[in-house]
Amino acid sequence: MKTKNLINLAKVSMFSLGLFMTSCSNESFDELPNPVGEQPQLIEKFFLGESIQVEDLGEGLYLHDDVIFTEDQLTDSAINFNKSPEPGSDEDQKLGLAGGVRKWPNNTVIYVLDNSLTSNQIQVTLNSMQEWSTKTNVRFKERTNENYYVTIRNNGNTCNCGSANLGVIGDRGRINIGTRTSEVVMIHEIGHTLGYIHEQNRSDRDDHVIIRFENIQDGAESQFRKSNSAQLIGDFDIQSTMMYGAFTFSKNGQPTITLLDGSTHPRRQPRLSAGDIAGTNQVYPGDGGGGDGGGDNDICAGVEEWVRGRQYNVGDKVTYQGFLYERDFTRWNRIGQCENTNPGPADICEGVEPYNRSRRYSPGDEVTYQGFLYELQSNFRWANQGRCGN
Repeated sequence: MKTKNLINLAKVSMFSLGLFMTSCSNESFDELPNPVGEQPQLIEKFFLGESIQVEDLGEGLYLHDDVIFTEDQLTDSAINFNKSPEPGSDEDQKLGLAGGVRKWPNNTVIYVLDNSLTSNQIQVTLNSMQEWSTKTNVRFKERTNENYYVTIRNNGNTCNCGSANLGVIGDRGRINIGTRTSEVVMIHEIGHTLGYIHEQNRSDRDDHVIIRFENIQDGAESQFRKSNSAQLIGDFDIQSTMMYGAFTFSKNGQPTITLLDGSTHPRRQPRLSAGDIAGTNQVYPGDGGGGDGGGDNDICAGVEEWVRGRQYNVGDKVTYQGFLYERDFTRWNRIGQCENTNPGPADICEGVEPYNRSRRYSPGDEVTYQGFLYELQSNFRWANQGRCGN
């Protein structure tokens, strides 16, 4: 991975958690104590094998602080989450059950601006996208006919707040923002959409900050829980856009997070840190993750074979059993076949319809799902055939 500040993308791959709860449903980026009012009914779910408290939003969606999970990303009981899977190990799983967190194909976030947005919210959104697109390899494209995208909506609250799904999740992706949402908050929520989790949940955070639990609102303690399932990348980054503020979830006006010397870190600014930029460019590499060999017909040229036991980071590419794979947040994505001198159509998904939950499929049928092509096998399991656009 690149250098120390690698978006410590723990945030990146740190979709493990200690995530969050709710209150305007989210952390206060104004860095003022959140009002302690009636709290929502919370239930226990498990994300990547770790317990979290979530609010059931209905329609298979669950809210934990400012992160919205889908039912496919959560389980009802603890599971043995494998942090170092073998490439291809989950390709025969039920469609979408690979779950976890998945990055956006081709470095491009496909979005829809909902009619509920005010002109100010739209401008804040576009400004925040520009911060990401001018400093990283991430791009944004307004949806035309893509079957995976994120819808940006007004949540109706007069607050500087927001919530967002983790990674790309088909057509169910959401970023919900308040009428007073600033670029500071929107840049952060886009980070969640890219797959990043909060910085203070890293397992090594105690080497850098002190969590002042005595000052945290009752019921919000889980927002500061360390995650043991996180894939730490780079050094802890106190300046990251994914870092909680010093007074987030304070119940008494005192800091909930301090540096080791007891001082508080500066209020976050509407910009990405050096670590955010470096980490994002590793997770979303310049070639879009497609393994472009600079004109070489073999997409696997120069890419090393996968090695069991070696630590891989999001964005890393390997070859395995004749295919090129790229490491995603919780799995490997198959990009294409090695030594492909006849690449065929420019897009393997061209003409293939998106997966429809209500439709009955037969072996041999192909569908697109979250930016990938799947084929139903004779054992009625879906097999990943590669990323769309290849």
